[in-house]
Amino acid sequence: MKNEKKLIKILERFRNKLSQKEIDLIDNMFESGNSAKNLWNNSESTYSLFTDGASQLDKNNAGIGGLLRSGEETIFSFAENVGDCTNNEAEYLALIRGIELCLEKKILDINIFCDSELIVRQVNGDYKVKNERMIKLHARTIDLCSILGNWSVSHVMREKNTEADLLSKEGLTK
Repeated sequence: MKNEKKLIKILERFRNKLSQKEIDLIDNMFESGNSAKNLWNNSESTYSLFTDGASQLDKNNAGIGGLLRSGEETIFSFAENVGDCTNNEAEYLALIRGIELCLEKKILDINIFCDSELIVRQVNGDYKVKNERMIKLHARTIDLCSILGNWSVSHVMREKNTEADLLSKEGLTK
């Protein structure tokens, strides 16, 4: 049972990279009613965190935004100004703030969605982080994720991240 949970945690982290056929195959490997299968199928305790960052380099201004959902219900949202930073830094700061709020509310099982492919690939270990300022933000993100019980970070197209995008733009004006 313990090993099944570990396997499910690993599979869940890479679920967005699997085809539906592969997911179905994995699901069929578990007998119906098995608690590991229920974990894989995202029980009600799993939340979705959407984050985004926006930067106006010409104005030395950046905003972050995000929201946490459970199904269709919004648990919290945030929109904050973070001052002078690049768009990639704002993306990391939004991710960090979202995870911090989850931890404050003791929400430890989250699926995170960002529209920055660079950030997602760096957090998932697919890309190296070279910029000194980004290295610090990446390390902070990984430290926070290590506190979470179960998490994944997936890329989402901008069209599917409109609420977080609007919140990050709202953060520009604060």
